[in-house]
Amino acid sequence: MKHHQKHSAPADEPNSASWLTTFNDLVTLLMVFFVLLFSMSTIDVKKMSDFQYALQSGLGVLKEGKQVSVEVKDKQPVKDMSHIHTQAEGATKAQQQQAMQADIESALGSLETAIGIRMTYTEQGARLGFEDSVFFDFGRAEIRSEGYAVLDKLAGVLKKMSYPIRVEGHTDNVPIHTQRFPSNWELSTARAVNVVKHFADAGRIGPQRLSAVGYGESKPLVANDSRQQRAKNRRVEIVLIREGQN
Repeated sequence: MKHHQKHSAPADEPNSASWLTTFNDLVTLLMVFFVLLFSMSTIDVKKMSDFQYALQSGLGVLKEGKQVSVEVKDKQPVKDMSHIHTQAEGATKAQQQQAMQADIESALGSLETAIGIRMTYTEQGARLGFEDSVFFDFGRAEIRSEGYAVLDKLAGVLKKMSYPIRVEGHTDNVPIHTQRFPSNWELSTARAVNVVKHFADAGRIGPQRLSAVGYGESKPLVANDSRQQRAKNRRVEIVLIREGQN
């Protein structure tokens, strides 16, 4: 009977790669050491930028190769000219307003007394004011026959001008409540629109020059504390708008 002989395993050999651990530790320490050196010697970016700019300026070249402009060292302080421009603009506006006033008075002077125009001038332009009784019966928006005659004379002059025209309707503070005019807003607007339509249709004034607006009782001329005062507030105003004031 054969007996198998057991062979014992050879003794463990020493690990031939164990030195790599020590080497890796050494490399890691060296890397940390160099990082510390770099962090302690970081370049000041701002100082470097200032130095670069000073160098480029001294050589006469700025960024992107542009030459340094010649500068006079003995400069006088720049004077504030804004007030001069403001005065010039004010003078121009005043001149435009005076020219417009002369133009309108020359054209409408003969009608001012004949048809009872109340002319006033503002920075915006000229206002031709009429009491509403010239054109309308109380509480109504249809133009009276006498009113058509006045508007025709006025349109004959205005169509020769180039100023934009805005017709404004105004009322007193007495409320109106009808099916057609629930309030003074509707009444004042309807009156202004009817005047504009007559200017465009019968007066042959270009529609592009015309506009209509109703202010109701919101812009009184005087206090609504008597019959005479309220009559002054019931009015139609035809505004001739100066250039640049639309």
